[in-house]
Amino acid sequence: MLKHACENVILPTSAQMLEDMERALARLRAVQGSAVWREAAIESSAVLMRGVCGLLEALNAPRDLKDSEVRAKRFACVKVAELQLYHNSQVHAGRNGRDIYGALKPQIEEARNAFRERFLKSSHGVPDYLHEEIVRALAQNDATLLGPKYPGPLV
Repeated sequence: MLKHACENVILPTSAQMLEDMERALARLRAVQGSAVWREAAIESSAVLMRGVCGLLEALNAPRDLKDSEVRAKRFACVKVAELQLYHNSQVHAGRNGRDIYGALKPQIEEARNAFRERFLKSSHGVPDYLHEEIVRALAQNDATLLGPKYPGPLV
């Protein structure tokens, strides 16, 4: 079963992610020192984060997870990584003020709505991996840092 998962799920997915990551690095090298480097760095960072999250999910995913659950976990990881990358100062301000949700409410709600639409409406039984990732990565496993108005896991 593990061999089947490696050959049919992990390796093909990993190969595509690695190719995407290689292209992102090549683009960074090609524009190094130019005026478009900052833009390329932001775009490449997003690609690299998605790749790293995807590879980690592929390696760490329990073998009994359904494909929809693996995709949901990957989606959550990427969304939270994007919040950390694009809104880093707000994440830190939210942690320091013990109100991450208040600092990032529009972005968190956008991610929650996307997660709900993609994974909770069409597929029953998928846990709220986005909530888990928000608590793990943004709140550093301290849910109280999310603040008093954080609505909690999606139902």
